[in-house]
Amino acid sequence: MNEIVIDFSKVHQIHVFGITILEPSTVLSSLAMTAICLYAFFRLNKPRHAHRMNQQTRYFFLFMAIATAIGGVLGHGFLYLTGQLGKIPGWFASMIAVALFERAAIWHIKPLLHQRGGLLLGWLNYAELVIFFVLTILTLNFVVVEIHAFYGLFLMLFLIEIYVYKKKKDPGSVNIFIATFWGAVAAGLHALKFSIGPWFNYNDISHLAMATSIWYYYLGAEHMTYYGKGKIVPEEVSNDKA
Repeated sequence: MNEIVIDFSKVHQIHVFGITILEPSTVLSSLAMTAICLYAFFRLNKPRHAHRMNQQTRYFFLFMAIATAIGGVLGHGFLYLTGQLGKIPGWFASMIAVALFERAAIWHIKPLLHQRGGLLLGWLNYAELVIFFVLTILTLNFVVVEIHAFYGLFLMLFLIEIYVYKKKKDPGSVNIFIATFWGAVAAGLHALKFSIGPWFNYNDISHLAMATSIWYYYLGAEHMTYYGKGKIVPEEVSNDKA
């Protein structure tokens, strides 16, 4: 494993009651994403979201909340205590989250494919997660997590939703397209390391774009319709006012 050596004296920090918190702005921007994820998780607990497709999108937000909270607190704020290993739980949670939304998209497209196509996508989803888990442990490199997010959200999820939209004009797909755009903006800002200063750096700026992306993923999850047998659509739950 490749442990990265960091000079923490050069990292912007604050001291609260004798406790050192590194990159406090990044901690706050991460927790802002956590708050949006938790809002989405609780809002999606409705009768019309009872299908496995909807539940997997719901748990995407739960694991993404875990990922952003751990990433902000351990992966940034207290990195001097945990080292690179402190980032691993958040990275794993984020990869599980991506795989869950990807699996929800597979359920979304399954009724529109031959049975073998759906099964192949399902097994590919499992294999992908195992492979990227192993690569992450071996390299301790965030680039692996970014590649997994690109594969899961930009290739699998985005392309699946294009197909579903062409077939069904699903309104949830449109919001996922917008979410993908903001996700690309976040990735671009992070890759370019675009920063205004140490207290509002490329992590913080990309987190704002990612928070916008998460919001549109929530809107996408809210409006996705399952097209198989026993489907549950919003119109069937007229008494649900929440």
